[in-house]
Amino acid sequence: MQKEEIKSKLIEVIDENLPNIDTQTVDVSADFVDEYDVNSIQLIQLIVAAEEKFEVDFDDKELALSKYNSFEDVINTIDGKVNK
Repeated sequence: MQKEEIKSKLIEVIDENLPNIDTQTVDVSADFVDEYDVNSIQLIQLIVAAEEKFEVDFDDKELALSKYNSFEDVINTIDGKVNK
């Protein structure tokens, strides 16, 4: 799966789980908190939804919230899982 396809599918997940974010103009490299006010609970919900969408599992060390500062960080983690 290409990174652009992963990005597109993750934007669908963002749209479904974070309705306050305009997915038409989302900047995947922008900081979650500074740009979009995403809190830790919302981030966990996003990761759980991404696990279902991409049929992957994030292990415990990958659930460290400090590991993710932007949607791009989530995209890169998913990319590493689906393109092993």
